[in-house]
Amino acid sequence: MNASSVSGYQDLRAVAGKAQRGMRLDQALAELLPLSRRRSRRAIDEGGVYLNRKRCRTAGRTLKSGDSVRVVMLDGEKLTPFHADQIIWQQPPLFLIHKQSGQYAQEALHRSRGTLPDELARHLKLTPSQAADLRPVHRLDRGTSGLMLFSADPTQLQLLQKCWHSCTSKAYLAVVEPAPAWESQHITLAIDKQRDKRGRFHVSEQGRACETDAEVIEQRGNRALIRLIPHTGRTHQLRVHMAALGCPILGDTRYGGKAHPRLMLHAEKLSINAIDQPALPDSQTWNAPPQENWQW
Repeated sequence: MNASSVSGYQDLRAVAGKAQRGMRLDQALAELLPLSRRRSRRAIDEGGVYLNRKRCRTAGRTLKSGDSVRVVMLDGEKLTPFHADQIIWQQPPLFLIHKQSGQYAQEALHRSRGTLPDELARHLKLTPSQAADLRPVHRLDRGTSGLMLFSADPTQLQLLQKCWHSCTSKAYLAVVEPAPAWESQHITLAIDKQRDKRGRFHVSEQGRACETDAEVIEQRGNRALIRLIPHTGRTHQLRVHMAALGCPILGDTRYGGKAHPRLMLHAEKLSINAIDQPALPDSQTWNAPPQENWQW
């Protein structure tokens, strides 16, 4: 058995032997790993169990000798529930969500249940095959709140993702500390393709080109509210750029920000242009001010 565990996160692996041949998955996990059968079933239900590298949600699945099993868990995790009023626009198969800070925008390694695709599919009463097609068109970090578009049609999803960066514009709000000395910045710092061991990206001359516009809207003491407009879509781009300028986002402890009840980053505006790139029948613009826990 191989295992790793950090702050409630566990990644357990084993290989079924002759003794587990024909055994139920939940029973085999309890035998092979330091887990009770009840905890094994919960991990299966949450979506953190993999059989031969594929997620398996069936506790009664029988094993063969040589099958590899993996259990990924995060104990003590508090999920932010989905509410129907988070849907602020829908034109099936498209659904626009006002994501809350703390909600998973997509499946995580340790869970598929409790994520926005799962919760939204349940609310819409989609069939299993329809639910499998429900995917985010773009992504927001778990701590980020704001506008997020989902598609339940693979063709529509592919079309939107193909022209996403050319047909959309987005604006974010962020609270940073310390407040910057500048009023506006055009940031063109390139960012590495790979994360470090702590899951962080770094500015690098050899990295991928990145472009962000930043403007101070309001200052309160040593903190400032900033509007950020990304012109590229790199992972953690806004967080890396703010940290690199010496004014990390409040609550972003991964990038040097001061601890706060939430990550103070919010996707406030989303526009989709249907003229040059007909990803939608009509051009659309949505605005959603921050709601929960936006105190600074």
